[in-house]
Amino acid sequence: MTTRRQWLGWGAAAAAAAAHPAWAQTAFPAKPVSWVVPYPAGGFGDAMSRVMAQKLGQQLQQSVIVENKPGGAAQIAAQYVKQQTADGHTLLYADIGPLAMYPALYPRLSFSPLKDFAPLTRLFKSPLVLVVPQDSRFQSLADLLRAASNGEGLNYGSYGQGSQPHIWTEQLRLKTRTRMTHVPYQGAAPALQDLMAGRLDFMCDVVASSLPMVREGKLRALVSIGSEQRLQVLPQVPTLTEAGHTDLDTPGWNGVMVRASTPAPVVQVLHKAVVAALQSSEMLGRYVPLGLEPAPLEPAAFGDFIRSETQRWGTAIRNAGIQLE
Repeated sequence: MTTRRQWLGWGAAAAAAAAHPAWAQTAFPAKPVSWVVPYPAGGFGDAMSRVMAQKLGQQLQQSVIVENKPGGAAQIAAQYVKQQTADGHTLLYADIGPLAMYPALYPRLSFSPLKDFAPLTRLFKSPLVLVVPQDSRFQSLADLLRAASNGEGLNYGSYGQGSQPHIWTEQLRLKTRTRMTHVPYQGAAPALQDLMAGRLDFMCDVVASSLPMVREGKLRALVSIGSEQRLQVLPQVPTLTEAGHTDLDTPGWNGVMVRASTPAPVVQVLHKAVVAALQSSEMLGRYVPLGLEPAPLEPAAFGDFIRSETQRWGTAIRNAGIQLE
């Protein structure tokens, strides 16, 4: 049965096609589609992108090829996508860093997320957890903050300068006026290894990364961040709101962009195909058990979301005095 929303969607697509008669005469996609990842092969973003590319290819009935272009604070990947034809055959996968944090972190960033690219959709919201070694004396966030306020100070790890765990923990430090020393690492794996070895006091990490170690009894989660309710995968762990810090309860997220000026009908085709791929049983079965929440948005709504997140994290970054070259 055809819904009113479907009729409206088809009507909008037809109107947009009429405004782009050259596109209307050409089937899309006309060739393999590139899914560009600004991170190295083997990481979470790369692994998720490969599953998405496979499912997206089935939706588009065309090959979707993952291209890893790491480095330069996502600028290498962004520049590459900017240089391609605005025909929808090159997509940019990115997360909260390049799309909302980097404009404030890097004064000479060579791309603008919403000027150089058009939003397709958000993919997942990614809650975080604050984790400590299994034998830590801290049994709650309140315990940890009391220790950090008693003059002894605590060391915390992160994926690196300007990462979401770094900026989030600096917000916590400033709000609670506690002593916390940042120890940056090149990625999550070495930071988590030092945390389990007791060389760090705590760390903020995405659930998907820390969950296996929590389940194995190597780490203990004190609080979840960015989820309105307790996580199904960690029901015993209180939320940050329960711990009294609602204003800091912000999840991570990721999404997909396409080059600006891509014809509107192509954007709509890609949006529907990406959302269908996201909601496939393979994607949900693999990533929902890791604590991720599918959270697609319409292109315009995703653009508004990026603007609000850019403002939110820009304020946090400026308040913390963090700036990178």
